[in-house]
Amino acid sequence: MAHLFHYDITSSDIVTFWNEFAPGNNRLIARTERTHKNSQLKLDCREIIQVTKLKSSFFSMEELSQTIFSIALIVSSSLTRYRAACEGEWEAALRNLLLNQNTKEEIFNHFARMSVDKLHQSDAHILSNLAFAYASIGFKPSLEDGQDFLELVAMKALEIKSDFNAQDISMMLHAYVSTSNTKLPKGPSAMEPRFHRFLADHVVALVDEFQPQVLCTTVWAFAKLGIDHTELFKSVTDHISGIVIDTLVRFTPKDLSRITRACATSQYHHPELFTRVAQAAIHLKDEFNAQHATDLLWAYATMGIEEQIFVSFAPIVVALLDTATIRHISTIAWSYAVANVDVPDLFNVHFVNQVTIKCAKKNVGVNSLSRLHQWNLWHTKEKMRPGLQSSLQDSCYKAFTSQETHPSKFQNKIVFYLLSIDVEPKEEVVMDSGYSIDALVTVDGRTIGIEVDGPCHFIGESRCPLGATILKRRQ
Repeated sequence: MAHLFHYDITSSDIVTFWNEFAPGNNRLIARTERTHKNSQLKLDCREIIQVTKLKSSFFSMEELSQTIFSIALIVSSSLTRYRAACEGEWEAALRNLLLNQNTKEEIFNHFARMSVDKLHQSDAHILSNLAFAYASIGFKPSLEDGQDFLELVAMKALEIKSDFNAQDISMMLHAYVSTSNTKLPKGPSAMEPRFHRFLADHVVALVDEFQPQVLCTTVWAFAKLGIDHTELFKSVTDHISGIVIDTLVRFTPKDLSRITRACATSQYHHPELFTRVAQAAIHLKDEFNAQHATDLLWAYATMGIEEQIFVSFAPIVVALLDTATIRHISTIAWSYAVANVDVPDLFNVHFVNQVTIKCAKKNVGVNSLSRLHQWNLWHTKEKMRPGLQSSLQDSCYKAFTSQETHPSKFQNKIVFYLLSIDVEPKEEVVMDSGYSIDALVTVDGRTIGIEVDGPCHFIGESRCPLGATILKRRQ
């Protein structure tokens, strides 16, 4: 076995070693014994990590970021078949050692501390590599002064923000926005919104240079985090709308469900996008899994868009019914109720039995039960067809009526006006359906219900009602 101290091994040798060992390189170290120096690097597994740490003090910032990136790829890789086919015993042992939590903390904490002192040498590519690497393994380094490493990287990025290209921004988006467990920490300064704005502004400026998948994930992540950036949504949705039909092979069910869900979550009104995505989704419908089908149908229902998509996707939902979760099923059922599309081949005895079985297996959330209640109202009252079993109907009704109501400012103004003219309304009165009506008043012996549709009942600033509003008006 080679000794720990190899004076003739250079920093470049070590960087090359880890780069060739990383997934996707196709040149595992088992294949690189062509040169004397690469053979010397085939040390005991623990020893190679110690050699890397020792030599890292001589690394340039570029070499350091490249090594961190390569080792992070090894740790995060899920290419099981690739490893089984190409790795020998030593390579597998080294990979397993890197996956050990103590070893991972030791090496990635060490690299983070080394990087902090050299961040001033970083360019946009280096910073994006660093952020992507730590995000991909979900690791938050422990710095001696308690600083947040990813926040330091973000701050440095803001200093040289004009140097970033589309590839750099894509990696930064993955690190700080797309990966929820490593998104930019909230601190006392205004750095977080500035950084998000920096990322979004670059996407807007370079939208034609991004892969469609990155764009779909970006708007989805911004919507998920509640980050408001109208220009980002307009730029991305306009771009996707223009290419989604001509380049179907570039989009996956995940992409299509994410772009529509992002618009629905943020209530961004873009009918043309939804029309074109529907055509693309129908073309790819056989490739949708339960999650992506659920997200897509929910988005169309939420935006109050009645497309052929509900009829087209019915056979897919039927095929997924047995393996879907109760959350998927309840959301899909609610979506069909909103769209008012009844499919006997889907909503039948088998559907009711599956709902009953899945509800009995685990504690079902209030949202799922509430959506099933709304579906049951639609199926029994509007379509005059059999609904859920009576015991489950009771559970769904209780869940639906247990949800708190939050009167809008507009509603409060209406109530205040009624009181000013000596009409005493009863507020949030629960009806037989389980819905609460905003106010009930009695005038000349007649009871009149008042429903106040404030801004939250409509899509963005449009006058198009949201799916929930459409369904409530009907039920």
